[in-house]
Amino acid sequence: MASLYALILAGGASSRFWPLSGDDHPKYLLRPDGKRTLIELAFERALACTEASRILVVTSAAQADGVRKALPALPAGNLCIEPARRDTAAAITLGCKSVAATDGGADVLVLPADTLIEPGNALAAAVNAARASTGFESAIHVFGVRPAEPQGGYGYIQRGDSISSGVFAVRRFVEKPGEGARELIARGFLWNVGCSLFRLETFDRELASHLPAHSKRLRPAQPGPVSQQDYQGLESISIDYGLIEKAGNLRVAVVEATFDDIGTWDALLRSGAVGQGRLIETGQGNVAIAPGRTVAVVGADDLLVVADGDRILVMRKGAGQQVKQVGRQAAEPDANA
Repeated sequence: MASLYALILAGGASSRFWPLSGDDHPKYLLRPDGKRTLIELAFERALACTEASRILVVTSAAQADGVRKALPALPAGNLCIEPARRDTAAAITLGCKSVAATDGGADVLVLPADTLIEPGNALAAAVNAARASTGFESAIHVFGVRPAEPQGGYGYIQRGDSISSGVFAVRRFVEKPGEGARELIARGFLWNVGCSLFRLETFDRELASHLPAHSKRLRPAQPGPVSQQDYQGLESISIDYGLIEKAGNLRVAVVEATFDDIGTWDALLRSGAVGQGRLIETGQGNVAIAPGRTVAVVGADDLLVVADGDRILVMRKGAGQQVKQVGRQAAEPDANA
């Protein structure tokens, strides 16, 4: 069987987590359990699938030090730095090019650094099922979980014919269905967890077919370095829209797990995140994330207080979707300053 490599994508800096946003506070450094960061949990999922020497992290130069500190077990040479931010199609192709330089016949598992899939070994079981299925080497695989509730902001996958135990053809994708999520769940759709799996030669073929500019400049099978000019000239496009949804032989493997994309402060709190700093309150259900500070909440319930330097967020629980807009406003010049 071919060797399995894992690519962890760690390039985001979500404004939905203002004031802890930007390159200094990427989403994947949040700690859902108060102990381990999201990227540490992703690394543990990858370790359940392959050995540390075959795990690579693709990130930006601005976030490289944060990744190194969060993942001391990551081999120094396995940090893949993007010359520019060009979305996931470029990031994954760059990572595949690094893998191909070592093992051109490898299988590659791609997983985001900033989601929760529990238990941690559930993804490994689905990866093993996919790799054991007939015709694996010629297909692109994605992964889905059975939805726990209607989530209008998630991506959904409709299963087609069964290929093997837990592995199905993909009939179609539906992205962020809003109020239609409940109907999709009733029809058996799965949540898309954002992971993919493929043999390098299959990825190379699909890349040439659907993203020829990426293939020309970053082709995994073509040895040699990538110039910064070539990388910056790439179209910024996600792997989902650019390649996966157009692939000719597409399968989904079911992961027997719970999933959360930790897309808002509310999602982080739902995951069981604990407060940091000292909280004094006369109400109930308040949480403070303010290391080294004392926060007092008087006469109010169910508030989240987040402090970072001179930036402070006070949010009623359940209003997390509005934080992105507030973060954008906070980044604008203050006319009264």
